[in-house]
Amino acid sequence: MKMSAQSAAGRCIEQFFPDCHVAFLAGSSVRKELTEHSDLDIVIIDETQSSSYLHCLHFCDWDMELFVFNRASLSFFFDICRIEGLPTIPHMCVEGTIIRDDGSAEEIRNEAENYLQDGPAPINKEKENYLRYTITDLLNDLDSSISNQEKVFTANKLFDLVTEYTLKVNGQWLGHGKWMYRSLRNFDASFSERILETYNILIKNGESKPFITMIDEVLAPHGGRLFEGYKNFI
Repeated sequence: MKMSAQSAAGRCIEQFFPDCHVAFLAGSSVRKELTEHSDLDIVIIDETQSSSYLHCLHFCDWDMELFVFNRASLSFFFDICRIEGLPTIPHMCVEGTIIRDDGSAEEIRNEAENYLQDGPAPINKEKENYLRYTITDLLNDLDSSISNQEKVFTANKLFDLVTEYTLKVNGQWLGHGKWMYRSLRNFDASFSERILETYNILIKNGESKPFITMIDEVLAPHGGRLFEGYKNFI
């Protein structure tokens, strides 16, 4: 029988990071969402490590992703997460099960929680204009007489960019893959369902107007499409 996630994580720490100070087991195992393809996400704080890194391995019949830090590099990475708008590591520390603790795990968890509550760094005007310009360029392509195959690729890029833009201009955390959808749904469930619906209409029958209309509605409060006068150094 396969070893439990927590037991496997604990054995991994004992074998590969015996001097580890704090470790959190996070991800789908903690949320009770394990599937046959799930891996174990473990955040490790070990002062014997001189830098932060990701190490992937197969151990005790589990695929594992080990996110290794020392205390200083963890705090620095929290700052990077805030700048990039991606809260993966702070989220792991907050939601994770403590599997090693030298007495500082709750302090780390509280620090991570403060980062999540403070939210991501506000989007600057240069980045916002760049996104608006890029979305405008793709919208113009979608408005043109391009093939259905080209529409699919154009719409796919637009879907990602509009989701990112919506979350960023509203001060929300981003995410990768399923976490992007979860972030959007948590921010505005109605909007997330509508953009999915209009995107699916385009993919299924090539009808792009509802998707384009919705994106224009997203841009409208921020000045609409951006082309004339846009300037950026390349």
